[in-house]
Amino acid sequence: MGTRTTTLRRFLGSGAVEVGLAGLLLLPDVLPFHPGTEAALALVAGVVACAGAGLTAWRPRIGAVISCIGFGGLALLPAELVGTTLYAPMIVILSCAWHGELWTAGFTSLWGYLVSLGLTLRRTTTAAQDAQAMLLWCGFYALPWVIGLALRRVELTESHRFAVRAEAQRREIAAELHDNLTHELALITMAAEAARIDPGADRDAALVEIAARSRRSSAYVTKLVRLLRVGRTSPPVTFSAELQRGHASLSQAGFSLEIYTDCDIETLSPVISNALGRITHEAFNNILQHADPSQPCEVSVRASESRLAVSATNATNTAYLGDDLGIIGMRERAEGINGTLKTRLSDGYWSVTVSVPVSMTDGQFS
Repeated sequence: MGTRTTTLRRFLGSGAVEVGLAGLLLLPDVLPFHPGTEAALALVAGVVACAGAGLTAWRPRIGAVISCIGFGGLALLPAELVGTTLYAPMIVILSCAWHGELWTAGFTSLWGYLVSLGLTLRRTTTAAQDAQAMLLWCGFYALPWVIGLALRRVELTESHRFAVRAEAQRREIAAELHDNLTHELALITMAAEAARIDPGADRDAALVEIAARSRRSSAYVTKLVRLLRVGRTSPPVTFSAELQRGHASLSQAGFSLEIYTDCDIETLSPVISNALGRITHEAFNNILQHADPSQPCEVSVRASESRLAVSATNATNTAYLGDDLGIIGMRERAEGINGTLKTRLSDGYWSVTVSVPVSMTDGQFS
């Protein structure tokens, strides 16, 4: 999901819409305020009605009750003292319909319609005007329903799309974990058979290897059970191939990419190479979407005797959101090989760092 879409969704869900609309309704009644007991009561009732309308963003039922109380107070005052706060219930209806509080929206609609119609009928003199007022307020109170339900439909559709993408991604990761587990078990079997058949084999070394692979297999099982997904996986990739592909893609897009390595990544195990390749692929996609092409970016690969760290850094002013599927997928793939993934925004540079356990012997991965 794009950063702009996510930002807009968070803004709409933060309560800014309800509070902003309530403030706009209250402002015309506050600025031309005239002293007097009835005018002060009208202002207090309007403030209560608008405050309740704003509160519905977080507490729909409580906000609706407060707004209806303030709105009811307006009905006891002369019609000429009632201003734009007359429309406060419509904010309540819009918010409640949007967030699924349909009973609350229905009650507020009925109460608001009756009070608004009562205030209007004070000024009408003919049956035709009465009928016109009834139809007019029906239209007014139908409008927030239409807008609120439309926003709710958009939100539900967006959530469904996100869930579908997350499901597909988790299925793929689960299938990769299944393949990794099968691979490790096959190697455990081969090592055990070799130690049993070959009298000259170093059985202590074989047992160490079997124990290490057993621990990795146990971790794969844990992750697999946690995901509880079965699906088809994409063809395997390699870390080195993804680095080359990413360098070509970024260069074609006008980026300057530097790659630093202090080890031979061609000797990585297929399981780790595949996971790092997919993480790197997603990191390059993020650079293409969010980074500044005029600034350099880099990928560094550093290895020690027990861990391999891969870091991708680029210039940007916006951190990629932690709930985005790309970040989730990278983190789950790192955890799938017993690794970790950390993200950071510092001094205008965004970095993603993956650290995975490895074994190094004479500069070669084993």
